[in-house]
Amino acid sequence: MSPNSIYVRPENTLLAFALALAGMTAFTPIFAAGKIADGLLPVAVLVWLRFLGGAVTITGVAVVNRVSIHRRLSKLWKLHLMRAFCGVGGLASSIYAASLLPLADATAIGLTKGIIAIALAGLILKEVITGRHWLAGILCAFGAYLVVRAANSGPGNEELAIAGVVAALLAAVFMAAESLIMRYIAQREDTVTILAYVNIFASILLTGPVLWMIFSSDISWTSLLAFAWMGPLAIIGQSLNISAYRRAGAATLAPIYYGSVILSAIFGFVFWGEIPTPVAVIGAALIIAGGAVLTLPMPFGRSRRAS
Repeated sequence: MSPNSIYVRPENTLLAFALALAGMTAFTPIFAAGKIADGLLPVAVLVWLRFLGGAVTITGVAVVNRVSIHRRLSKLWKLHLMRAFCGVGGLASSIYAASLLPLADATAIGLTKGIIAIALAGLILKEVITGRHWLAGILCAFGAYLVVRAANSGPGNEELAIAGVVAALLAAVFMAAESLIMRYIAQREDTVTILAYVNIFASILLTGPVLWMIFSSDISWTSLLAFAWMGPLAIIGQSLNISAYRRAGAATLAPIYYGSVILSAIFGFVFWGEIPTPVAVIGAALIIAGGAVLTLPMPFGRSRRAS
């Protein structure tokens, strides 16, 4: 199925980066939901609330905009199902990792998804991987490494829980795969259809086991309603991400998502009083430099082509 010109947007790296940054901002509290819940709700229930709330929200949007999501089955339903699986796995792993590790640590470890996405974009999507992609990836990866080292140098943070590290790495694999699927379908279907399928599929996959968990553990409805914000906020974040992938390739966007370390550091400072160290500031600067490598023009390259 070839890209549909209705959904393809002109390449615009700066706008794509801005959309991706806004999407990351929306998802930061969602990934920190396990730490926010502080044991009030299991990870599986949090993931279910996010996707169920997302399904209800996007269905409402479809009704208001008169977009039919049930008249015919999408030709890409298998990819939607695969993305739903990756989304559930990635979110569950991320929330679990953040509940065991400091938020910045879990985020930084999960940022290996950028390198994975760059490699997979070239192998699977046949996107052109240039030296700028790899340079940006290296700068961002080293910056993320400094941030996580700074976070681990504080008291009580010298040893990472093995389970948390494994969960963060697993989340990176899931999210890298999801980013490639999103890039493909974002150019072929409208936003409402894309969001409806992934949220409905994911909520269906989780509803049975989670309802059993809720009733067997006697979880109160008050606790569930306290996290009802996750679904609508996720829809906003996903819409922004889809718009970003319509304007830039997966390999181009991968390094900018390292900026989530900065957002996590800010979130951690505001809610848990975490103060960035000088090493963390240097790491953040390297992350920003990685994004600049992709966005700023290269006059030397243009002059060589012109000659």
